[in-house]
Amino acid sequence: MNARKIAIFVEGKTEYIFVREFLCAWYEYNADKVGIECYEFRAENANQVPYPFGHRDSDNFYLIYNVGNDQSVISKMLKEHSRLQQSGFQLIVGLNDMYCDEYHKAVQNRQIDIKVNERFISMRKDIIRQKGLEEVVKSHFAIMEVEAWFLGMYDFLSKLDVKLQPGLIMQELGIDITDDPEITYYHPAKRLDDIYQLAGKRYGKHESDICAITSCFAKQDYQNLMKSNKCQSFKNFVNDIV
Repeated sequence: MNARKIAIFVEGKTEYIFVREFLCAWYEYNADKVGIECYEFRAENANQVPYPFGHRDSDNFYLIYNVGNDQSVISKMLKEHSRLQQSGFQLIVGLNDMYCDEYHKAVQNRQIDIKVNERFISMRKDIIRQKGLEEVVKSHFAIMEVEAWFLGMYDFLSKLDVKLQPGLIMQELGIDITDDPEITYYHPAKRLDDIYQLAGKRYGKHESDICAITSCFAKQDYQNLMKSNKCQSFKNFVNDIV
């Protein structure tokens, strides 16, 4: 019998791959401890992605849905929650990037605004509360993008290329990679690309890019980020799903 059954709805490929690989690493690739099935929404149909891990009887079983649209995460969660609850899922969790067109319109100067962050989070919670689902449906934002969480575990950079050390990054870009990235970088994916270019590489949010990064992370890296004073949005998300 599952100790935990959770459905996770994410806005796109970066989040989907990150969550999938995070869960595998967190449960140390033990199929008795974790089972994962992944789906992609195309129109109204959820099509299975050929990446199952473990099985439905694993201690912890997760469905990951790649919604493919930042605006559709909450609507898909609300539409599917009844079916998922009837199938024994205790929690339905959403993950969006805070970085989006709506945010750009709200801030205009392309600077992180904590009050805008709070407003976006509050608006999402209000939608869930109005449906009476606050105990079942949880919404999370990566601030500003999941790439901020990558940068919170910046040691992976030197694994991809030995040149990418904090000293060089500071010298060439004026970026202190040891800062809290979720309060420092408005567009973390762009910052990551800037850093990659120091080693003659590019980061383009491609599947191969994301897989190369997540393959560098072990459970200890995630635990270290949890214990740090960085990336509070990561901690909030992880606390709900594991």
